[in-house]
Amino acid sequence: MNLLKFSVLSVFLSLLTMGYGQDVSVSAKLDTNAMLIGDHVGLTLKYTGPAKSQVLWPFMPDTILGSITVIGRGKIDTVYAVDKKSVTYSQQINLTCYDSGFYTFPSIPFKYRMLPDTTGLVSVTTMMLLAVHTVKVDTTLAIKPIIGPLKVPMTFREMLPWILAGLVVLLLIISVIWYLRKRKKQEPIFVLKPKVVLSAHELALQEIEKLRVKKLWQAGKVKEYHSELTEILRKYIEDRFRVPALEQTTMEISLGLKNHSGCSQISLDKLVNLLTLADLVKFAKATPLATENEKSLADGIEFIYETISA
Repeated sequence: MNLLKFSVLSVFLSLLTMGYGQDVSVSAKLDTNAMLIGDHVGLTLKYTGPAKSQVLWPFMPDTILGSITVIGRGKIDTVYAVDKKSVTYSQQINLTCYDSGFYTFPSIPFKYRMLPDTTGLVSVTTMMLLAVHTVKVDTTLAIKPIIGPLKVPMTFREMLPWILAGLVVLLLIISVIWYLRKRKKQEPIFVLKPKVVLSAHELALQEIEKLRVKKLWQAGKVKEYHSELTEILRKYIEDRFRVPALEQTTMEISLGLKNHSGCSQISLDKLVNLLTLADLVKFAKATPLATENEKSLADGIEFIYETISA
């Protein structure tokens, strides 16, 4: 009798909201209508309606009908239609039951509003049936003893931590033996390789060779070529003559080296010509000939070799 009253009420609510919710559809579906006691079953709640609708999502209690238990709740997924005019919300709920029997899920109400209208509307789902069966037992057969734990072969993933732990222990043993032998022979534990310090001219010639291999001016990067070449030479002058060439103009560098005993007038003229051409390229956008680019590199190398000794 109660079931009949509930069905009439559900139909009445559906007819009452049909005029308002004709573009709204709600559903509640079980993965299966029959399950074994203790198994899991999925319940999918779904609402589809206009994108402007505002939905009050139904809440499922932890226990349904006194025996069905909610063991998991998924997040509410949102999917919009291609035209963005409608939206679908859905949620997956996992259930289980430990009492056999036949269960009737009542209709689930979805409350919503069609904004900007604040009138409350309701759409309800159809009722669902779920049969929970017990495992059939053949009473004619003899009672068998309980099967003991099964032996499952160990996988490589389970063995990996033990393998790594063994390797660590082995490494520690080898390290201790190596340390004791070094200590017995009074040898240093760690031998640091001395750092090779290049002289100013060695470092400059090494950088010029790297610049030559880049072939910058051949690739049309004339400004970058002359900028790198002059920077190498300015750094060499700072290390060799203690003149702040990186911060000085070509004229200031010339005056700083003019009376220096380690730089002859011929070498200074080569350097000034090289730096002047680089200034024209960088600031006046001059375009040197290929022979001038090659000569700048050659003059830079000659300047370094001519000023190596004090």
